[in-house]
Amino acid sequence: MRWAIAGRSLTKLQSVKNRLQLNDSVECLVGDSFDEESLKAITSRTDVIISTVGPYALYGKELVNVCVQTKTDYCDLTGEIPFVKDSVDSFHERAKTNEVKIVHSCGYDSIPSDIGCLLLQEKAIEKHGKPLSNVKLFILGLKGKFSGGTLVSMINLMKEAKNPEKRKIQTNPYILCKDVIAEMPIQRIQSFAWYDPMIEKWTAPFIMARFNTRIVFRSNELMEYKYGRNFMYDESLVVGRGIKGKLRGGILTIGIGIMIILMSIPISRWILVKTLFPKPGEGPSKAERKSGYFKMVLVGGNEDGGNRTEVFISDINDPGYGSTSIMLAESALCLALDSNHLPRQYGVITPSVAMGTSIVDRLKKAGFDISVSD
Repeated sequence: MRWAIAGRSLTKLQSVKNRLQLNDSVECLVGDSFDEESLKAITSRTDVIISTVGPYALYGKELVNVCVQTKTDYCDLTGEIPFVKDSVDSFHERAKTNEVKIVHSCGYDSIPSDIGCLLLQEKAIEKHGKPLSNVKLFILGLKGKFSGGTLVSMINLMKEAKNPEKRKIQTNPYILCKDVIAEMPIQRIQSFAWYDPMIEKWTAPFIMARFNTRIVFRSNELMEYKYGRNFMYDESLVVGRGIKGKLRGGILTIGIGIMIILMSIPISRWILVKTLFPKPGEGPSKAERKSGYFKMVLVGGNEDGGNRTEVFISDINDPGYGSTSIMLAESALCLALDSNHLPRQYGVITPSVAMGTSIVDRLKKAGFDISVSD
């Protein structure tokens, strides 16, 4: 296998190469997000591209376009609903025709959600003969830090939300689906702390649920409703039992609300960016990345709570940096090296549709703990 690094500045690329002590065989390729010809010169030389260019809505579209043209598979770690929607609308049919896999969201958002749902439903179908209509992901534990780039992407999403059309895109759970019918369920969106009988603990809203759920619903549609037309899915953060759990959930919910308000007001957002938030390119130290972790469980059942099935996923790295970098790299390797074993499905698709359970095998070998129980 051969690989290269690419970016706008040859000097900076060579600096990265020297700092990481990369082998001489690793080339430095120069390209610009807005220069189609320079991007073609890169994509035409490879089988798979990894994009970490966010905010993707500002800098990511042309690379997807070029990958479709040169028939180069693509993966990224975007968590931006409007960008994925634009990509689906602009490139899905052409990518299908060219047999190209454009795979968004191959990091902490949304591989655990998407692959976890696939594993859970496949186990349910194997054991009970039908999928589970009610699935929820619970974050059991989480330690990590936001990067400057992630915060810039979040700020850009908040700016876009001022546009009514963009706001509609961000709030519609089926926005990435084409075949939506009236009988499909109204999806729950957790906005407050509440006691969840599925986990028998108090829970609080999970900030990335609004994105991850959209990816899971698109997977269901692309797999011809393998999970059923009445499929319900949501995500939340577990905060504990009893009065302490209730108070913790309430405080966390209020804190999230205050931060969203502050980030939506230009002057307070400017103050936060200048004083508290990391700059683009900044993030947790190596020691902080190593001390991070995440632990989650997906719980599924039918309307009456029967046929309960669970999938546990965890890793001992900062989820937004360490775990995400592993998931993104393994996704690229999966697309490049395991193509003969992957689903024959193309277009602007999701991790589970693009890679099936092949990515699970890779993640387990990379140190992730992934298990299914019933």
